[in-house]
Amino acid sequence: MAGDLAVAQAKPMRHRHELGSRLAGVVALTLLVVVGGAGALSVTATAQAYREEARDRAAGMLAMLSVPAALAVADSTFDRLDGYLSEAVRPSGQDVQLVAVVTLDSAGRAVAGSTDALGPPPIPGYPADLSQQFSTLAVQSRHPMWRRLSGPGSRVHLLVAVPAVSGLRWGTLVGVFDLSMVEARIAHSRRYVLALAFSVAALLAAVTYAAFSRMAVRPMQELAKAAEAIHDGRHDVRLNWQRQDELGAVANSFDHMANEIERYTDSLEQKVAERSAEVEAKNVDLRQVNAQLREAVTELERLAHVDPLTAVANRRSFDNELVNFTALGGERPWALLMCDIDHFKRVNDTFGHPVGDIVLREVARLLRDELRGSDRIARYGGEEFAILLANTTPDAAVDVARRLGLVVANHNFDTISGMPIGQVTVSIGIANFPSDATESAQLVERTDQALYGAKAAGRNRVVRWESGLIEAV
Repeated sequence: MAGDLAVAQAKPMRHRHELGSRLAGVVALTLLVVVGGAGALSVTATAQAYREEARDRAAGMLAMLSVPAALAVADSTFDRLDGYLSEAVRPSGQDVQLVAVVTLDSAGRAVAGSTDALGPPPIPGYPADLSQQFSTLAVQSRHPMWRRLSGPGSRVHLLVAVPAVSGLRWGTLVGVFDLSMVEARIAHSRRYVLALAFSVAALLAAVTYAAFSRMAVRPMQELAKAAEAIHDGRHDVRLNWQRQDELGAVANSFDHMANEIERYTDSLEQKVAERSAEVEAKNVDLRQVNAQLREAVTELERLAHVDPLTAVANRRSFDNELVNFTALGGERPWALLMCDIDHFKRVNDTFGHPVGDIVLREVARLLRDELRGSDRIARYGGEEFAILLANTTPDAAVDVARRLGLVVANHNFDTISGMPIGQVTVSIGIANFPSDATESAQLVERTDQALYGAKAAGRNRVVRWESGLIEAV
């Protein structure tokens, strides 16, 4: 028998008993057909034998009656023949019972009978002409005749005609026999044979099913359960059958396949784990690269808007801020300042460009430190700085510009540069929004005009553009 199957809590298999049921049905049906057919043939043969025996006994009884009938006809003692025939039809307890008999002469006339009325023998439950037709044919026949009749209910009769011969044929004996007891015996035999046939068929079907179930059905069910377990991911399932037949070969092939699947799955899982580790390592590297890229992009964005020398906004950033201030200014005043370092070319020519760069960075820092968080400062070009003062009136802008000029003029640049630079001053031009201009280009132009006016007036001063006239303040 197949070995134990180590499958814990296997799922219920659908159609688990389908193979066994179909096998039992096929076997049972085949056996029922075969054994039932054999039983039916046996019943038919038995019934035929019973009926032939009854027919032969009936013919023999009539043949025995033909001898005294011939003597009575020869002596013309018909009364004695009537009594003899009447005596013959009395119940005798036999299963072939004579119920009526008539002696016919060569012309077919009834000369004696078991009944008072001479004529064809009466058949209980049948028309009289049926007996008349049979008697007419019997007189004309040279051989015995018989006819089986099924009457109402379960009554069965047999018409038998035997030629009466004594040297010459002088007549015919026609008898009616009741075969009900014979048919009852046949029915009993039929029931017995059929019951025996069905019992044998059922027994053979049960034995065959049990044998097939042990040899094939249950092993195939275990094989199906094992296959389902493999399908569900339980790759440690094995059959381990010790059989030398075809199912044993199938089980060995299944176990070999399961070993290969388990080995392949383990190898695949290991490869997946290794690949996952590689992917994770690459993801870490990628995250680091992305972080560096974000930092680089942030730095690029900052550099795109910041002057690298002075660390304040560049001209491009200033132009964007100016557009935003102009677009969002509305009714709120703000001011634009242009600051230019006085005589900066002298510093570069006398002390060199590195010292000039130090002066630029320091001036930018001084200006930025004096501004609010909402203000904007940018290197507009060369030694020139642009300042946007948010929410600032014209008078307040002038105050801020004066303070910026004083901070720069009072700062000691010699300490910063290590050179005797001396005093550094700035000239500042002012234009206000919206009192002086409402468009950014016009506002820049008028601020430049004010700056030029400050330089023309002697530098180190603040000039405000107002009503088309440049006014020094």
